[in-house]
Amino acid sequence: MSPEDAYIQQTLKLARDLCIGIGAFFAAPAGDVDVNLSDVMVPEDGQHRIEQLARACLVHPAVNGRALFWNAEVTTEAESAERALACVAAPVWSNGTWLGVLGVVDMWLPELDDEQRAGLLSLARTLARRLGELAGAARSQAAEAVPEERWPVGEGRLRLEARVVETPPAQGGPVAAAPRPSRPVPAGVEAGSSEPFLGEVLDNLPYGLLVTRADGAIVLANQTFSAMTDLAIDDVLGEDVLQIVAAPEPLPGAPRAETLVGMLGGTTADHRLRITRRGGETVLVEANGRRLSSRYAGDCFVTLVRGSRASGSAGPEWNVQIEELLDGLDDGIVSCDGDGVVVLANEAARRLHGLSAERPLVGLAFPASTALRTTSGAPLATDDHPLLRALREGAPTSAHALLRTGGEEVTRHITISARPLGPGAQGGAIAVLRDVTSEWEEQEQLAHYALHDPLTGLANRYLLAEELGRMLQGLARRAGSVALVFLDLDGFKEINDAHGHDVGDEVLKAVARRLQGAVRSDDVVARLGGDEFVVAHMTSGRLSDGDMVVARIRKVLSAPYRFGGRVFDIGVSAGWVSTTSSSMEAEALLSQADQAMYRDKRRRGSGVQGGRS
Repeated sequence: MSPEDAYIQQTLKLARDLCIGIGAFFAAPAGDVDVNLSDVMVPEDGQHRIEQLARACLVHPAVNGRALFWNAEVTTEAESAERALACVAAPVWSNGTWLGVLGVVDMWLPELDDEQRAGLLSLARTLARRLGELAGAARSQAAEAVPEERWPVGEGRLRLEARVVETPPAQGGPVAAAPRPSRPVPAGVEAGSSEPFLGEVLDNLPYGLLVTRADGAIVLANQTFSAMTDLAIDDVLGEDVLQIVAAPEPLPGAPRAETLVGMLGGTTADHRLRITRRGGETVLVEANGRRLSSRYAGDCFVTLVRGSRASGSAGPEWNVQIEELLDGLDDGIVSCDGDGVVVLANEAARRLHGLSAERPLVGLAFPASTALRTTSGAPLATDDHPLLRALREGAPTSAHALLRTGGEEVTRHITISARPLGPGAQGGAIAVLRDVTSEWEEQEQLAHYALHDPLTGLANRYLLAEELGRMLQGLARRAGSVALVFLDLDGFKEINDAHGHDVGDEVLKAVARRLQGAVRSDDVVARLGGDEFVVAHMTSGRLSDGDMVVARIRKVLSAPYRFGGRVFDIGVSAGWVSTTSSSMEAEALLSQADQAMYRDKRRRGSGVQGGRS
């Protein structure tokens, strides 16, 4: 058993014991399910049914949140709804990445007390952290397993040599790696002559290029870097990089490896370097580097350098006062020239694009951002960014985008407005980014309160009527039926009178959670007021099997409720009606369901103790 599997099983056992369930599960997004079962009280087909319930949790709407949610078998394979399995589940998130769902299952799952709720959420967070650590360790081991090879140094420039790396297979002797697919030869370049072409491209880069092995030996430099330093390439290759490149300020006591990683790998907050030129004088440059595990050179650093603004050695002239002023703005400002190269970007522009503050932008092509998404959730393509659209189309453009970074738990709403600078965007373009999350959430909250019950978050009477009307109109276009289940809690008034409205409110919120978990995700669950609830759903058949739906809801709602050390038992009176007529009025169908509920209440001899509003 792998360390990951062992830790998941350990977590499942703790969750099962904490919530006193017959089993616990962890479901991964791909649909893989791990189950831990109790030794007693497990149905004969419990393993299979728990796996099915776990996979149903993966598509439950609440899985996108961070709170616990309830679910139950909807199309149960049990002999009756009384044997249906129910579960309470916690989404598992790690640094903005959804890893799956942790859940506890039982035949009769009570409301968890505060300690159990907090414990299950804590187990979910600990599981996420541990899985992330194991994944990181596995990546590190894979990187260390890369064979250490060195690039050969040729006359004046590194010669790239094609090699076949032999790796041991699972069994037997070594197997040669598959050859790389051939790339198309550029126009005007004869086949087999890509080496001179590659060298020509490297030497004509507008930035200096420096490739350094992990031990500090320089293995590649281009002509632009040579011009910056006045050093011939032959004088640079094989030399210790720390003899030529240094941090702008000394790093007292810093280990050599840490110095190399920080300066050349782009991990320091200050991404400037000081290069010693021929004659001993130094020049300040800006660096953009990354670490690379090469099949030829092993671990190395690939670093681009350009003249620093602070030194005034290259690039556009900067007004430092204006730059500092822009960095103090909450709105992001970014501008590019006619070729799409960034000429201005403040700190807010980086932040609102989800880019690291250490990442240089000025002087580079406008970057892609994996953190920006469209309102539908799809990644915002770089070509669709308003800045580049304004540059391409020569007209003002705007967009509403979503920003989700690993360090934030909420999605930010960003508006981006861009316009061209000069006729036909020949002078470039400029964009302003603004975080409108608070305004957007305020509007969403107002719209939500207008259509939802403020206590439970369920649909209110107005939203129910709207959704029910839409369902009934749909019957004119497709076969099927619309069913309503009307619910009234028995004994709720006594709980309010004996224990106060605070306890009563907690019971109503718990009922809402259980109801949402007991029905399909596209069903409409509403609270009409007081202790009255309604479930509306469409079916593809001519008539809804309402008795099965009512039995399942009754089972989930009748399980004990535990609050503040007290346990409460609540009964449910339920009635349901169904129609296949598109001409039925929503209020008429609701009235029929209300009457059916009261007939059930009288049959069960419960009187009207549940109360009405």
